[in-house]
Amino acid sequence: MGNKTLCEWRRQEIPFDLKALRKIVRKPKFICGKCARSANDKSYLCQPLRLKEK
Repeated sequence: MGNKTLCEWRRQEIPFDLKALRKIVRKPKFICGKCARSANDKSYLCQPLRLKEK
């Protein structure tokens, strides 16, 4: 999806790039404080917050 963050993806765009989405959300370490999406790297989110590990 180019240089957009996951938070900027439109719902209609998601089915066209499932391979990239699977890579982004695999083993999430961050969650967006604005929209609650999760990702494994903070660069994919607009307001990343680190998920605490047990």
